Amino acid sequence: MGFTRSSLAVLGLFALSCGDGATTGGLAEPLCSGNLVDRSSDVLHIHDPTIAREGDEFFIYSSSATGTFYRSSDLRSWRRAGTVFEAIPDWIYEEIPNADHIGSPDITWYGGRWVLFYQSHIGGTCNAAMGVATNETLDPDSPDYRWIDHGLVLRSTPLFENLDIICGVDDIWYNAIDPTLFVDPADGRPWLIFGSTVGGIFLVELDPETLMPTQHPREFVLLAARDVLQVDPIVEAPYVVYRDGWYHLFLSHDHCCKGADTTYKIVVGRSRSLAGPYLDRDGVPLVEDGGTTVIDGDASMIGTG
Repeated sequence: MGFTRSSLAVLGLFALSCGDGATTGGLAEPLCSGNLVDRSSDVLHIHDPTIAREGDEFFIYSSSATGTFYRSSDLRSWRRAGTVFEAIPDWIYEEIPNADHIGSPDITWYGGRWVLFYQSHIGGTCNAAMGVATNETLDPDSPDYRWIDHGLVLRSTPLFENLDIICGVDDIWYNAIDPTLFVDPADGRPWLIFGSTVGGIFLVELDPETLMPTQHPREFVLLAARDVLQVDPIVEAPYVVYRDGWYHLFLSHDHCCKGADTTYKIVVGRSRSLAGPYLDRDGVPLVEDGGTTVIDGDASMIGTG
């Protein structure tokens, strides 16, 4: 099974400036230019971007009502290209009747097809459901283009009545958000890394054909966690990069969106094993609130998670 992934890093909040564009097949496709190039432009923000390259084009997928994506040939001029789904899948409504979005997408080429993990959840809670869809191509103009949704992958529900920030399954505390597919270069095995807001970042092995977890939640491996009693205990958005014998686990710390008080940032730790333990530059484990800052905000750009 083959595996490729773009090495381009994209912040958790990317912004596109869009004007009027052509209409193709009934879908308006506004031209966009990223404000990472021109910060003075008027912007249409997109959240939780994931990027991939197919042929000579790049595709960015984002959190939105039904999974909006954009395309570009130069990483500067972007065009809205469509949505993954025409409507929120029925299985999500069965799990979460008041669901309103497709969030935190993750796009990866694996096993001869594109794999898109995604989530839906109720804001401010850990009532969440994670799904996966596949496609032979990312090009919506191709005759082979068709997203096939494979449904529920992982679910987290409140473990205690009237307390919707502590969720999981069978008394195992986790939050089924922010999925990342990682294929271990050592043996080609697929793994899902996910979480959390609160509750921790976890690792679980996936079946290479179905892309479903092969382990019970009690066997999930905790990779990172923070003290929930501190002022800002948020940890989320995991992403692993392997280089020179080291697994590097990137995370977002703190709340994302508190205006001038925002301290959202990207931190990292590394390990010789995918399952950890991951340590930061000072030797502090990520499971003990560790993390070396990689990108932090400043007066001109906040929310750098």
